[in-house]
Amino acid sequence: MTAIRVDWEELGFALTWRMDEVRHFLDRETGEVIAWTVDDPEQSEEELDARCAQGRLIAIDPLPSSVTYPWMEEFAQTVAAADLRRRLQDALAGRGPFRRFKDVLGGYAAERERWFAFHDQRVRDAARRWLEENGVEVVEPSAPDSGSGR
Repeated sequence: MTAIRVDWEELGFALTWRMDEVRHFLDRETGEVIAWTVDDPEQSEEELDARCAQGRLIAIDPLPSSVTYPWMEEFAQTVAAADLRRRLQDALAGRGPFRRFKDVLGGYAAERERWFAFHDQRVRDAARRWLEENGVEVVEPSAPDSGSGR
């Protein structure tokens, strides 16, 4: 297989986006990340599934919360301010921890930016592992410094 260029930001987005109506695929030949919605008039689900069966496309499943939740726990441990660290840990203990975690960080611009950089690095690492696991060789082995959306 030929090495391909991958849009790291798009791949990271696909690995972290959760919506039942949207599926993402990586084209093994072009490196393009394809977003497909249930009402896409240009491509049927059967066509995409057939391209997956042929090996041209790889379905990109979002990372499960069992992978991404520990990132928040790990980050909270790195927060120097004891009060903020405790608030983040409390946010993770209840219902809706992802939203509550982000809400707590909303009032702390510097820590919020540090969280985005931390999260983006974890996503890039997960994307590299995902590519490896799927036998995709990438032209440029390291990701650019841009992050995966905020």
